[in-house]
Amino acid sequence: DDKCYPDISNDRFSNLKELTRVALPLMLSAGTQSLMNAADRIILAGCSEDALAAVTPASMLHWTIVCVPMGTVLYANTFISQFDGAGQKDRMMSSFWQAVWLALVSGFMLWMFLPFTRMILPHTGHSPSIVELESQYFNILCAGAPIHMVATALSCFFSGRRQTKVVMLNSMVAVVINGVVSYLLAYGFGPVPAMGIRGAAIGTVVARCFELGIYLAWILRASRRDHLPLWSTCTIDRGLLKQFLRFGVPSGLHYFVDISGFTMFLLIVGNLNNQALAATNIAFSINGLIFVPLLGFGTAIQTVVGHNIGAGRIDSAKATTRNAAFMGVAWTGTMGIILVLFPEVLLRPFFLLANPATSGGTDIAALAKTAAYLLNFVAAYSVFDALAVVFSSALRGAGDTVFPMLITLFSSWMIMVVPALLIIRSDHASIPALWLTCTAHISFSGICMFLRY
Repeated sequence: DDKCYPDISNDRFSNLKELTRVALPLMLSAGTQSLMNAADRIILAGCSEDALAAVTPASMLHWTIVCVPMGTVLYANTFISQFDGAGQKDRMMSSFWQAVWLALVSGFMLWMFLPFTRMILPHTGHSPSIVELESQYFNILCAGAPIHMVATALSCFFSGRRQTKVVMLNSMVAVVINGVVSYLLAYGFGPVPAMGIRGAAIGTVVARCFELGIYLAWILRASRRDHLPLWSTCTIDRGLLKQFLRFGVPSGLHYFVDISGFTMFLLIVGNLNNQALAATNIAFSINGLIFVPLLGFGTAIQTVVGHNIGAGRIDSAKATTRNAAFMGVAWTGTMGIILVLFPEVLLRPFFLLANPATSGGTDIAALAKTAAYLLNFVAAYSVFDALAVVFSSALRGAGDTVFPMLITLFSSWMIMVVPALLIIRSDHASIPALWLTCTAHISFSGICMFLRY
């Protein structure tokens, strides 16, 4: 309501303060997911080059199949927030339960991919050893999909009611549990044998279980404290489910188009050699630490811009977008300079556990050199990445959801994936040539989103 979003169209600094207040918890929550992904890569860097090469393609393949149902479930935030603001507790809790039922059904439906993993992944052209490790990691994450989906639905209970600190703190707990359990299982302890990449995947699922359990405990406590009709509203509401599908599926498709493009790019890079794939995984992991917080930032932009446009405050919406663009460019520009000047500092965690005597013959020096080289590409396109997130979020806040999806579809596949396929089949395939297609895609997307805005 207006108490939460004052008229700030004539005060740039107040606008900036408001954007920061809304964005910071969302950025920190999104960043924890990136930390969890990076933890698995750091741990597996000490196991073998094959394990490090396999973890990111398998993880991104998992996110590719998960993002559409997850995007649909996350739309419960909107329903819960609206009914909470209107004081309609029954409708708010009914919206929450629709998200839970949808998460359960879609989570179990994802199990249908399990029998086909070892039939599909060999077509990527990766070596048999990489394919086997990719299958192990993907299958374990996919088996834990119902847990992950339900935990996401439960998080909407808090984020939809603007209690984002709960989500942030729970995500941080999950990161710690993931790191500890993944390390212990990957390398073994006591009577438990070293499981390698399977241990890292199990650690991720265990962390999701703890996340789910904590959410359940807090929801039960909150429902008693706030006298919410938790159990009397647990029936299926077909009207609300249809609305979830109507508004949530397009949001999920946007993520699907983007993630599937980068998944294909990783699979293509893997056809070059294992070292190129491992170095790309490391570079993308570091890029994720820069980019994933931008996703939370984008959600805040979309929320504030949408509110201001709905209230007829166009100048305030424009001011929000300008401030967001400045903040996004400042963040990615600063990180880009660090990537170029101090790559060894950012790469060091990935090789803390690496030991040439036990890491399957990995040439650590060559791998680090290649990864450091790729960070220059990350630095080059990061600013355009920020522009793409800021202006596409502003467009979605204004109700323009089709254009960002179409631009992402065209750019990711026609500028990155198809040229990368042509390059890998040529006689002059190289990792710089492949990464140029990735850089061109992100730069093109950022420019197009700005021009559309």
